[in-house]
Amino acid sequence: MLFHGLILNLNIMRAKILVYTSLSLLLGLLIQSCHRHTIVKHSNENSDFKVNYKDVVSLGDSAQFQFEAFEKVNQVKILSENVVLGTAKFFNKKAIVKIKFATKGEKELVFIGEKDGNKQTKKIKGLVVVVIPQKSIPTPVAKKSVVKSKKVVKPTQPVISDAQIFINEISLYLVERCKKNNLPTSVVIAMAALESGYGKSELAMNANNFFGLKDWTKDRAQAYQYTRQAYAGEIGNWYKKFNSREECFDFFMEELLMHKTGKWRNDYSPAVKAYQENMKKGMEEAEAVEKFMGHLVDLGYTTLPKSQYISRLKKIISTYHIDDLD
Repeated sequence: MLFHGLILNLNIMRAKILVYTSLSLLLGLLIQSCHRHTIVKHSNENSDFKVNYKDVVSLGDSAQFQFEAFEKVNQVKILSENVVLGTAKFFNKKAIVKIKFATKGEKELVFIGEKDGNKQTKKIKGLVVVVIPQKSIPTPVAKKSVVKSKKVVKPTQPVISDAQIFINEISLYLVERCKKNNLPTSVVIAMAALESGYGKSELAMNANNFFGLKDWTKDRAQAYQYTRQAYAGEIGNWYKKFNSREECFDFFMEELLMHKTGKWRNDYSPAVKAYQENMKKGMEEAEAVEKFMGHLVDLGYTTLPKSQYISRLKKIISTYHIDDLD
């Protein structure tokens, strides 16, 4: 009898463990599903800035953080364990940062809004993003050979490059303007990145010229002399000088791509019109974008071979997921 009683008690304990385990798993799933929503946090009661983001993101996908400034906040940084994950400047009081996390788990983030001279800062602390693994359906394999693979050590924190920071900084402004003018956003951003070396070129840093735009006038007050360029007998070329990035971007879109005033030497508006017509006809975005790139080359925008120029732009677009902005 004692033996049977022990067995009965063990079975009851096992049943309880199974029930508790099932309830725990179910509770975990419910908690996880409940947190799949958009979070909006303000910096403080005075609301210097706020951040809008999804609190759950799949591993391998980009987590997007949208910022809105209410005071004179120049830029924002995202940190985790004192490591800067991303940064962006505010354009029209808005900024956007995309981060791709390398590991799963809870990420405690700190958002810092910086004012003039980085002297005054406002922070949002203790924000958490839960990164869940991507869902995948395993495919059955008849006979799987054992292959020894080298162990890959993944970084605990994502490393954000200067190129990604540049893309983040210019994206919000160009997305708004491109959509307003019905231009392919991804191509304009990729062209700015390619032509300026992601904002690191001499022309970009000294003249806010991100597209290598020549100055055809004799007024050197708004021109910059690029002395290090020497080809085809030209030394000391003059290029247009802009007061800001935004001024350069607007000039490029309105004068070169749209040819509004007709003052620029070359007219690239046929490429824009063809792109817009293709989109109206229901052409796939990717195909219309590639045709637009090729059309620019045909119109003489670059001396590079068409396939090479298109390949370079497409690589930038795919690497930094700029096609998501179209």
